[in-house]
Amino acid sequence: MKTLPLARLAAAVVAALSLAALAQDKGVSKPELNYQAAPLSMGTEPMVQSINPKAPPMTKAEFDNAQTIYFQRCAGCHGVLRKGATGKPLTPDLTVAKGTDYLKIFIAYGSPAGMPNWQTSGEMTEKEVDLMARYIQHDPPQPPEFGMEQIKATWKVIVPPAQRPTKKMNSYDISNIFSTTLRDTGEVALIDGASKKIISIVKTGYAVHISRLSASGRNLFVIGRDGRVNMIDLWMDPPANVAEVRIGLEARSVDTSKYKGKLGDYTDKLAIAGAYWPPQYVLMNGDTLEPIKVVSTRGMTVGKQEYHPEPRVASIVASHFKPEFLVNVKETGKTLMVDYTDLNALKTTEIGSAQFLHDGGWDSTKRYFMVAANNSNKIAVIDAKEGKLAALTEVGKIPHP
Repeated sequence: MKTLPLARLAAAVVAALSLAALAQDKGVSKPELNYQAAPLSMGTEPMVQSINPKAPPMTKAEFDNAQTIYFQRCAGCHGVLRKGATGKPLTPDLTVAKGTDYLKIFIAYGSPAGMPNWQTSGEMTEKEVDLMARYIQHDPPQPPEFGMEQIKATWKVIVPPAQRPTKKMNSYDISNIFSTTLRDTGEVALIDGASKKIISIVKTGYAVHISRLSASGRNLFVIGRDGRVNMIDLWMDPPANVAEVRIGLEARSVDTSKYKGKLGDYTDKLAIAGAYWPPQYVLMNGDTLEPIKVVSTRGMTVGKQEYHPEPRVASIVASHFKPEFLVNVKETGKTLMVDYTDLNALKTTEIGSAQFLHDGGWDSTKRYFMVAANNSNKIAVIDAKEGKLAALTEVGKIPHP
């Protein structure tokens, strides 16, 4: 069957569907587009092309190009496996029945539910829209897993603990240093808060998502979107990397243990990082980043209690009241209170709140952690002392800290 030119096809169906009008009124702003469709770094990872005989044909070059575009533009909402996340599922059992022309309309013009108008906004060409309409009718390629063997192969101790400074070797006030992400170069710039001058530029993973200080304030832990964790010693002159490891193919969160009390002193003894893909978190030695334990987050969602194959690890914070990490899992809508006192007999308290948990922050007492469930339009309040959900509050559209 011959595919009609997009402009001609649109003219024929817009009167019935009012898609053009809806696209103009749906209110997807540029900042919202950038947030919702934030690119994933794993689009260039090797994946196997799976041919669906019912789908329109694609060459290997077209498939590879579409895969890159999908991970740059679409996977953040629709999921790595296209089973849906904040956006709807785009699996072949749904897309093939719609047909290429129908799919092109929605990709080009968007929808009132929040789908960006990719072509009319100038973000995609008509050729790219056609490419993506065909691509999503084929089976989604699954990225490789990234288990302990692969993680350990990336682990490097650049400066062993015994060779690191025993006192601060520079004159900077390390409590007044900004860690600034240099997104596209895969670096962070450390800026002196007093003079506003750059102290040093440190090589990191791609597009560092978060920088976290150790409990002591000496070490800076950063994680790139590509899953690479770097440990930067702020006592060195200039501050520099002392260890690194990659904990997944796509990641967002890192922290160190903060508890000191009756149950022991765990200050900076452990580090933790969470991945979008594979959906897992990794516990590491706090001095060297040596990976110790990998834990999957695949499981059942709150509410419908359906299995989800790729629940991404969002924010992770360390409790000050107990030797626990709070691991927020996006698609399942659960906060995992991970007790790290015995990694061989790991105990986890599972607190269900709302799907699409993202990021948040502590109250002034560091007892209550408030985390935004963005596409549920809720904020969950976790009581770190009692280990329970303290509140679940309805808020405005797409809360984000």
